[in-house]
Amino acid sequence: MNAPRLGSEEFSYSDRISHLPDDLLLRILSFIPTSDAISTSLLSKRWKFLWKMMPTLDLDEDSCRNLGSLRFDEVCCSFLPSHEARVLTSLNLKLMKKSNDIDRLLSNIQSILHEITITSYSWSRISFPRNLNVCQTLVVMKLQDKVLVDVFSPPVCFRSLKTLHLTRVKYSCQESFRRLLSVCPVLEDLYLFIDRVRYECLPSFTIFVPSLQRLSICEESYSTTLFEISVPSLIYLKIAARYGWFKFFEDMPKLVEAHVEVNPYEINNLLRCLTSVERLSIEFFSSMDIDLTDRIFHRLLYLELHMHNGLQENQILSLLKHSPNLQALKLNEKPSSSVRDQPRFVPKPNSVPECLTFHLETLEWRGYAGRPEDKEIAVYILGNALRLNTAKIQCRLRGEGGRCDGQGPNPVFQ
Repeated sequence: MNAPRLGSEEFSYSDRISHLPDDLLLRILSFIPTSDAISTSLLSKRWKFLWKMMPTLDLDEDSCRNLGSLRFDEVCCSFLPSHEARVLTSLNLKLMKKSNDIDRLLSNIQSILHEITITSYSWSRISFPRNLNVCQTLVVMKLQDKVLVDVFSPPVCFRSLKTLHLTRVKYSCQESFRRLLSVCPVLEDLYLFIDRVRYECLPSFTIFVPSLQRLSICEESYSTTLFEISVPSLIYLKIAARYGWFKFFEDMPKLVEAHVEVNPYEINNLLRCLTSVERLSIEFFSSMDIDLTDRIFHRLLYLELHMHNGLQENQILSLLKHSPNLQALKLNEKPSSSVRDQPRFVPKPNSVPECLTFHLETLEWRGYAGRPEDKEIAVYILGNALRLNTAKIQCRLRGEGGRCDGQGPNPVFQ
């Protein structure tokens, strides 16, 4: 395109960006909101259909208002069927208003969809009817906030789904949750976030998934929830539910890593199911009555205790006694202004734990307060850990309570 002459010079302008290859243009479009990417179709013939090849779509009801007078569901029903990418890698839907048409929105997808995230800020229902073909190819599904899961029978089969995240969602009945898991034959990763503080929720959850490898359960609640679990293939477990009760129906022989935060009365029940674990992290309270009779953690190599209100020498020695191959011990004491719980009596081992004599190589203690019982533990471990290579003890910061004999605001002893 030639511009008018200016003096004796002639300026030339060209649309260089439109001559770039499709892959590069799609990369550029991926950095802007999907609604803006759709608007580029008005630029020229070159751009008219380009957005339809984008592998990732983020459709936000709030940001899609600049696409005209169409309602959000009409925008989705208009644009999704015309999407030309053979594989739609990811689809993110954010609903601002109540909708009962999520299933209808999904039924308009013609591409092969691998990942979907649905976030709703007003209660919206999803039922996954059997004719919802898009669910056949899903590998990752994340439902967040005010999504009402109402799974009919028989529901669609998620034959490829490996990751399922359910965050603050609501279930129409007990069977909806059970049916949803029952139609995920290859599910490997399940994340549950249960918010009983703000939303009504089920009193119990049954998780029987033979293929499951990762399970995360987080709960905000002031009432108890029962979890019945059978996951023989589990590799990773995270539980943060201080009001939850857990019933495991079988051992988890493949378990490698576990993070546990439960109420003090549930800790023994849970630890008895974790004897195959290699890395274990526990939220530990001084009132916990640890009873590991006839239970040995033969595979445990790394133990981390997040301590509330300190730790008694007999408690830590009991854990070490039942972890004969332990190589690393990390103690992380959290500051607390509450009155210390009455410590439970735990019998002291008659002999030095095997792991101290033959295997323990690393000791790390953060938040060391210097109480008499803390000194007893430190002196015992340092005096009996014959293979210890590294020991790091970091005193509690000033203003966090407790005391420490070290010098300076945050002394570290190595």
